[in-house]
Amino acid sequence: MQKREAAFNTYFLKWVKANFQKTAAFELKQTKTDSIPFSALKLHQEKALFYAKHEHLTWKIPDCGFQNVFDCFSLYRVPAYVVIKYPEKFYLIDIDSWTAERDISMRKSLTEDRAKEICYACG
Repeated sequence: MQKREAAFNTYFLKWVKANFQKTAAFELKQTKTDSIPFSALKLHQEKALFYAKHEHLTWKIPDCGFQNVFDCFSLYRVPAYVVIKYPEKFYLIDIDSWTAERDISMRKSLTEDRAKEICYACG
């Protein structure tokens, strides 16, 4: 993970703990510009967010030689978001809003201005 991505991940986790305070699934993305390609969200990530929100997602956390918080988790119909970090702010975009925007957009990317319009929350 690049240092700037690691810094945003740490910042976002602190923000969630202080401001969100409910169960949800998040996929974090970051861009240095005022837009991010829809292709930044990979198909397996989209599917996982969809299952967490609409069905049932279970996942075994891999044992990687360090102490895990626990072995596995289950998410059943929880909120699910693509979190986009633009240069100055980040936006939580519901997975359904993300896919709808991707499918109807004339662009191949999501601009920050459009993210402001469709986001659930921002920080």
